[in-house]
Amino acid sequence: MENDDNSNSSGMEDDDNSNSINQFDGDENRILQQLLHTNISSKRKQLFWYDIRNFPDSLLIEILARLSVKSIFSFKSVCKHWQTLISHPSFCRFYYSILNSNAPSSSQPLRILDRYTYVPTLDELLNRLGTEVHSLSEFSVLFLSTPEDQQQYHQFRILAISNGLILCCWRAPTPFVYYICDPLTRLWITLPRRGPRYHDSFKEGLITKVNEDHMLTSYTVVRLEHLTSNYLNLETFSSETGKWICYKLPCPIPILWRQLACGPIYCYGALHWQVINDKGIHVMLAFDPYKDPKSVCLIPFPDDRDLKSEHNYMGTCQLCGESQGTLRYFEVAHDSTQLYLFTMWAMKHYEKGEWCCEFKVRRSDLHSNDLELSNWLLDGWFRPLSFHPLNPNVVYLQCMEPERIVSYNILNKRLDFASKPIDSSQLILWSTAIPFVLPKWPVLVPITTVKSKKRG
Repeated sequence: MENDDNSNSSGMEDDDNSNSINQFDGDENRILQQLLHTNISSKRKQLFWYDIRNFPDSLLIEILARLSVKSIFSFKSVCKHWQTLISHPSFCRFYYSILNSNAPSSSQPLRILDRYTYVPTLDELLNRLGTEVHSLSEFSVLFLSTPEDQQQYHQFRILAISNGLILCCWRAPTPFVYYICDPLTRLWITLPRRGPRYHDSFKEGLITKVNEDHMLTSYTVVRLEHLTSNYLNLETFSSETGKWICYKLPCPIPILWRQLACGPIYCYGALHWQVINDKGIHVMLAFDPYKDPKSVCLIPFPDDRDLKSEHNYMGTCQLCGESQGTLRYFEVAHDSTQLYLFTMWAMKHYEKGEWCCEFKVRRSDLHSNDLELSNWLLDGWFRPLSFHPLNPNVVYLQCMEPERIVSYNILNKRLDFASKPIDSSQLILWSTAIPFVLPKWPVLVPITTVKSKKRG
């Protein structure tokens, strides 16, 4: 096994170099005055001066915690004392309390990313996932590559996102190069490389752990090899051990991989891959690397779903995902003659694989405040795209004509346009869509055996 200890950090990361910190020490009072923004006259402003050493920490924290994340991290460079205040876990807790008091968690900005990005370097990928992406306050669909970029050979694939941390890889036959990165702090590390087999032979997932201070403490990468047999080749990499561990696990029955399904779904502490059993029925393969890393189990989908549509349309009319800690299954009628357009189930008993149908909706029950969309409801065609991870009452769908992303509110049965018109060359499918809730606070990539290198 070849270990690659390359890592990188830039952007808003702390700098331990005392010279770079000391150069800001003389500007503390000037920056504090800018923060206070008093409305006194220009003549009186010339007389205003305050020794920052007498400024109470409690008041300083109150001011800083109400700024944007980008501003807060830039102010860490003012002096060592400010850096210490902002870096303390109590500041993060206070920042979260202010956010939660001002807006519910379901209002956090949601992005749906197209997992394929045609860029030559990881730096360019992080540039396109930069802070300007985080500054948008509304839902958006992000295509990180233009149609012109897609003519390039270079391609990064975003494999999974968990608590703001991104797992991606350089999509090439060999060698495998996996990266763990935070797009806000621009900190990234390279995982130890694996063998020279083709990337398309694997499906990868990411699990992260967060403590009570909302700090990310560890992560685990899981990759599962495509094999049609009664055994599964599975590998895990943990930030706590710094190495890959290989497993060959027995499977209850032989399975096939769904052609369009990509990343696994994380819920109930386990990763769930969508596969096909020996009878051609779609099921989920569950693996929990913390509870039981030496076994897998099969979880069925709802029994009363449309099996004919599932088979004929390769699962494009069905969506399985997680919202607020519960597995959900959403189905769209494949033609206008069916009685119910939308049907949704929620997992009732995970260990028994039991689902509960929560609603069935006819076309005539739907409505929209948008005239264009209202005129299209009677014979329109939709494809499910993503659940909202924090709002169980919202599902995003792709409206095929006009080509727009729409949101469906389960409570009031209303459809709304959720995005601007999408170019036909940038069509997104549920199999390539990754829902990404923007983190409230930047995550620091846990580094144990892999040492971080800083770039000037």
